[in-house]
Amino acid sequence: MNGPNTMYRMRPIIKLREELVLPKCMYRMKNIQQAYVNNRVDRQLSHEIEPSSISEQVKKLLKCPLPEMAALENRQEAILAQLADLKNQITVLRAQLKQPHICTVREEADISTNKTCNILQNGVIHDIVINASPRYPPYSIAALRRLWSDGLKLGVRCHIHSSILELPKNLDKFLCLVSNSDQERSSLLNITLVWKDVGADTQLVVSPMKHITMKGEVNILRYLSRLGPPKFNYELDNDPATSARLDGVLDACYSLARCRTVKEQQSLIRTLNSYLGKSQFMAGGESISVADVAVWSVLRQIDIQPQRDLSSNMNKWLHDCSQLLGIDL
Repeated sequence: MNGPNTMYRMRPIIKLREELVLPKCMYRMKNIQQAYVNNRVDRQLSHEIEPSSISEQVKKLLKCPLPEMAALENRQEAILAQLADLKNQITVLRAQLKQPHICTVREEADISTNKTCNILQNGVIHDIVINASPRYPPYSIAALRRLWSDGLKLGVRCHIHSSILELPKNLDKFLCLVSNSDQERSSLLNITLVWKDVGADTQLVVSPMKHITMKGEVNILRYLSRLGPPKFNYELDNDPATSARLDGVLDACYSLARCRTVKEQQSLIRTLNSYLGKSQFMAGGESISVADVAVWSVLRQIDIQPQRDLSSNMNKWLHDCSQLLGIDL
């Protein structure tokens, strides 16, 4: 091979009538289009008086506009005219439909709330499959079933995977809480709970065809909170500090379910106690939230003595949550 092969030739976008002479400050780069511009090869630049700067050369070129530049300007004007026409049509449609021209902040918040609420209130039945271990039962499902009883009916059906030979006796009360055939027939959100040996990583099957799963009970709670009543979706709160606080509580619950030592477990319980502080609930207000459901569930799963391992205020919080949910396991 004597040299590089030529793959293709690119036509210049705009053909300049005059050649720009660049200053020779550092180095001069070869013009990649020079080999394809035949009308400039034989031009004698020595007989022409060149402008002293690039700006003057540009001004000289602008005095004689190129046809390509005129075509670009015409296309731009046509596009702007079409956009103006579309804007006028939208204005006429808004006037006919009696829609406001500008949405306020309150209206935007209502729109986002309605989107969350309409996910399940549009009459479409949603089916979700959750794999859970009998050693780490997702008590949060029973709690959400009680909390959402007024705004959203939640149906739960339980199945046993072949990896589980027999369910422990301590799950009898849990199964009674989540099983209700009458509510399943009229529910818009159905959960199929499969008892399977998956450890502490409770799994929600997002896409059975692609084998995509969401792991962790707290992550499943985040997902369900977006489907449920808007007042339980803390992501709709306009206070970022509160949302960050609840995210921290959920992350602590995720780690608490996977503790390997007693020291690590006690450290995370103290962290949850600091989040609660002297407040009535984890969100700092007087209403229960998804974070309270997550903490209540994980404390039921791990082996602790409330009177010994929890502070007095957290013991009171645990009792209040159980009374509010109407669940005593």
